Amino acid sequence: MIKNNMNGIELLDCTLRDGGHITGSYFGKEVIYDIAQKMIQSRIDILEVGFLKDCVFNPDYALYNNVKEALSLLPPKIDSIKYALLVQEDQYDDSKLEPCNGDIDIIRISFHDYDLKEGLEFSKRVIDKGYKVYINPINLLGYSDEQVLKIVQRVNEIHPYAFSIVDTFGSMLKSDLIRLLYLLDNNLDPSINLGLHLHENQSLSYSLAQAFIEMKPPTRGITVDGSLYGMGRVPGNLCIELIMEYMNRTHAAGYNMEPVYDAIDEYIVDIKKKIPWGYSTAYALSAQHHVHRTFAEYLVNKGTLKTKQINQILSMIEPERKTRWDKDYIEQLYIGYQNRGVNDRESIEKLRTCVQGKTVLLLASGSSIKNAENAIRELCCENTVISFSANFVWERFECDFAFFSNFKRWDFYGNRNTYSHKIITSNLLSAGMAAEYVVNYADYAFSHNHLFDNCGIMLLKLVTNLGAGKVVLAGYDGFANGSNFATKHLEKEIPANNWKRNHEMGKLITEIASHVSVEFLTPSLYQEKR
Repeated sequence: MIKNNMNGIELLDCTLRDGGHITGSYFGKEVIYDIAQKMIQSRIDILEVGFLKDCVFNPDYALYNNVKEALSLLPPKIDSIKYALLVQEDQYDDSKLEPCNGDIDIIRISFHDYDLKEGLEFSKRVIDKGYKVYINPINLLGYSDEQVLKIVQRVNEIHPYAFSIVDTFGSMLKSDLIRLLYLLDNNLDPSINLGLHLHENQSLSYSLAQAFIEMKPPTRGITVDGSLYGMGRVPGNLCIELIMEYMNRTHAAGYNMEPVYDAIDEYIVDIKKKIPWGYSTAYALSAQHHVHRTFAEYLVNKGTLKTKQINQILSMIEPERKTRWDKDYIEQLYIGYQNRGVNDRESIEKLRTCVQGKTVLLLASGSSIKNAENAIRELCCENTVISFSANFVWERFECDFAFFSNFKRWDFYGNRNTYSHKIITSNLLSAGMAAEYVVNYADYAFSHNHLFDNCGIMLLKLVTNLGAGKVVLAGYDGFANGSNFATKHLEKEIPANNWKRNHEMGKLITEIASHVSVEFLTPSLYQEKR
């Protein structure tokens, strides 16, 4: 099949660039070459082959200081295909970029609204080197109409090859696309192409891409971005294979789909198994609140919040703080949300009468307790031993008390009739939850003024405060690759950064052990770090 020119509609594959957000730009040099070769065979219009960035060049990574480094990993391109690179203005010294000789045709340039002046000046310098420049302002949807018109005026003066609508936060609805397309088409120089880069927060990228194609201005060229299997920073991008096939069916475009499917099967499927991307409710909420996706990611990774709590915290972000990631800011919102202070004096005094001077067993949900049931029962037969479980109730042995600091776990266990008396931290009160005992979240969630709200550590601090004579830990296993939990419904994917917390947990347990005797009844990675 001979590929048609499709009346000024081009598709751009950004797998080797945007997919790099998933792998840290690592693909392996053979894979970089073969993905590029297969996309050339597919007759894609534009192939974006990675980032221009100030870096130490490594041929296994799609990161380059200049055109020469990029070309060293790529097959020769055919005349109908353009090679592109993307650069973020504040992450690259453009003096390293060679004048264009036609090997790399396009440089795409992104910048934030607060770097607008610098981004446009950078774009002009790259145009002067002979490249076709795509200006990709980050989060164009966050600009007011007046701001869009001002940037268009500057863009017309610079006159790049193309200007892109970048839906950075995946917030775009069809009505937003229509508004921006109308605004840009009526004010942007007619010879400047329009691009569209979408994210999959609301599962709308495929329908929005179709709408953009069908609303194409008759005299203006357009470009639609996508990546293999939607690979890109979670939740991902438009699937290039879907929009290629759509163009074949509706515009007789002539894309060759077989090498595209081969690239997905041979490389991308395995990556997605290891590092998943795709729609999730938390990222949909970040789009609906028009906030930087990393705010939602931060809250998801806490592992303590239900979706409705994430929604509530995202709604608290101030308008002027929404578009720029700020870890300290979201941490303070999270702490403020969790720290629903109460007068817990009565609860503490009642618990102290039960605990003071006694041996206390703390039962966490680590898988090691499955082989220690007899030892746990034998220990708890002693009259001076009192037992607490941490964020769960074990059906094989119910402790005297069940302690909860996590919305998800309390929602699962809280309404069950159990032998255990229930204790909750005050943050759970924000969801209308109640228990026999309530203790202040903030008193047990901090170490050296840093938030560390691991339930096992919070419970250990609580019983120490209550005057325990000795503490025995069971199920405090630490995080590892494999089965981590005693009950199947608790099993989940453990991010690698949680494994790194084993050392921090071990240090905190050692510190607490300077105030009370602490022993391990079951094997623990925390103990190895002590």
